[in-house]
Amino acid sequence: MRRDRVALVIALALSPAAWAGGASGGANGGTNGGINEEPGQATGEPHVAATALVVGAAGPEAALTHQLADEAAVTERALAAVTDKLADARLTRRRRLGAAVRLLHAVPGEAGMAVARRRAAARLLLERDSEEAALLAQEAAQLGAAHDRIAGEAAQLPQIALPGELLRPAPGKIVRHFGTLVHERSKATLSRRGIDLEVDDHCPVTAPAAGTVRYAGPIRGLDHGVILDHGAYLTVLAKLGEVALPIGAPIAAGDRLGRAARHRVYFEVRLKLGPGGLPIDPEPLLGKR
Repeated sequence: MRRDRVALVIALALSPAAWAGGASGGANGGTNGGINEEPGQATGEPHVAATALVVGAAGPEAALTHQLADEAAVTERALAAVTDKLADARLTRRRRLGAAVRLLHAVPGEAGMAVARRRAAARLLLERDSEEAALLAQEAAQLGAAHDRIAGEAAQLPQIALPGELLRPAPGKIVRHFGTLVHERSKATLSRRGIDLEVDDHCPVTAPAAGTVRYAGPIRGLDHGVILDHGAYLTVLAKLGEVALPIGAPIAAGDRLGRAARHRVYFEVRLKLGPGGLPIDPEPLLGKR
């Protein structure tokens, strides 16, 4: 199951190790960041499809409350389904224990090889059922942790300072918008967590607001990129050429971060909710340019 790679690179960028020296890419292609058109999470929790936050007429606070409520409902349904499967698995295990015991009983006059096969079959039954039950129990625990996390995030909503107007990171038209979309070929519903700007080839890219560099380097699927920390939220600017910004460097609004690798710039805004942050639609926040 695929994960949200930008969330993973953000989680890495905000980890204690990254604070000490910054997240860095490996020799095989960089930090595991970036494809912005796939669902998933960057934690040990099982995947719970989350609707990305679209700031609409009702206001960002109401939209965020609704989004977290939807996530909680999805998690509760998944937890109920896994709990039912776990109960069924335990019933099946009890029945198979009886079958295993019968297999272990040697038939008078049975050859040694046949006895060994019986014992191997009994052991296989027990091991398989035990592994299945362990996996279901682990998934139930992870879903419970996800539910607790969402409840904690909902409790933080009154204290969250949502971003105000942001500078455009580069002049250009928005050609890929935030939100869900249906893939043309596969017809799968995907979640786009940022926007793409059509820009002049290799145009300069600037900071949308004052902040601090938390990561600068490769993001898989998005060329190179920069993650900026603005206090209550983070921004991700990617599809850049190579960047050489030091981790922890202060950045003023409008400071140059790098240049577009080609003719697109990717821009994402995440509130600091959860390990990888909660994506929100940057388009209503952008000033004209």
